[in-house]
Amino acid sequence: MAFLTGSSLAQSASYALSAVLASTLLGPHQRGLMVLGITTGSIAGLLSGLGTGSALRSRLPGVAGTPAGVRLLSSYTWWSVVSVVAGGGLAVLLSVLSAPLIDPGLGEPSFLFAVLVVTTGYVALTQFPDVWYAAGRFRAGSGWAAVVAFGGLVGILIGARLDRSASSLLLAQGLGMVALAVVQGVRLHAVGLVPFHSPGGRELTELLRHGCRALGLTMGLALALRADRYVLGAVAGAATVGIYSVAATLSEGPRVVPAALGQIVNREVALGCGVPRVIRARRTALLAAIAMSLLVAVGGWFLIVPVFGAEFADARPLLLVLLLAEIAFAPFAVASRGLLGGGWMTTAGLLGAGGSVAALILFAIAIPLWGGYGAAIACVLTYAGLSVVSWRLLRPRLIGNTAPRPRETAPPPIRV
Repeated sequence: MAFLTGSSLAQSASYALSAVLASTLLGPHQRGLMVLGITTGSIAGLLSGLGTGSALRSRLPGVAGTPAGVRLLSSYTWWSVVSVVAGGGLAVLLSVLSAPLIDPGLGEPSFLFAVLVVTTGYVALTQFPDVWYAAGRFRAGSGWAAVVAFGGLVGILIGARLDRSASSLLLAQGLGMVALAVVQGVRLHAVGLVPFHSPGGRELTELLRHGCRALGLTMGLALALRADRYVLGAVAGAATVGIYSVAATLSEGPRVVPAALGQIVNREVALGCGVPRVIRARRTALLAAIAMSLLVAVGGWFLIVPVFGAEFADARPLLLVLLLAEIAFAPFAVASRGLLGGGWMTTAGLLGAGGSVAALILFAIAIPLWGGYGAAIACVLTYAGLSVVSWRLLRPRLIGNTAPRPRETAPPPIRV
């Protein structure tokens, strides 16, 4: 738990420093374009995986170390390769379609190439950690995720010395992520978690079938967390997105401990844990989110203007509202992972789909009325609703989840 939290903090710090650096170098408008490119790449990377990471984490613990487990991992490997191509194409298409609605800069060739590269990095950041987590290697998974995020920060630092534009910094961030993702892929292959054997037809079908059922949750969560930038950009322009993104990035700090607990709950539920352990995890997540939100609120209020400049002053009150949203999000971060770990993919998918629809409706109503404040208030309502509903769905299912899932054979531990 301590290592997961530390790695998550390092990952969040890399994102925050990247945001600080890019915002100070670019200003609100160019920073807004870069945020939209990152948002497009992260959503496309998540969608192209079709939920296969969640399916792998639910199924691998029962067959690890068996021939079926090798076929499952091979199938996941090859689908991840497909995801790179599909995700990049989808991200470029989304950016082109968004250009007439938000800003013509989203459709420039240099920007589209940068989106393509950064999407590749986000595919790796989505698919690779799930392999480590599925094998129970939480330290390796969280550590490599932090390393890839740090690669993006290093890329921005190098890119800033060459050219200071949204497309250049976005490309530099993507190249930094991809470079270290390749190193991670080599390591995964060396320890047998990314084999390139022929994929098993049945295993690939099962991955996709179960993954698509869980996709509603992963995509619904992505839309609930990121759609506010798109709607805000369409209504108020890229500069407003740049200001809002500063508050949104800083507000994600309290999510670190709940996210780490969710990763552990995912595997424990897959192995048969019951209600009491998940209740303890939910309580710890909520308390940690409250404590960290207080720290971020104080620090952000006094540091945003000195660090980013007077044009970002409106991010301070936005930060306070978004921190309330993060506190409301904490129980969902645990409960949603429990649903995935238990293999209740359809339930998780419907939860995510419902949450995304609710979020889009709230954003469409609140943002035209109150701009960035409307987006922040909609986040509070969306996250609170997701937390309440996810726990109501998870708790009765955990009551009968008292025994580990059957294994084909007793698998030897994977050495990493």
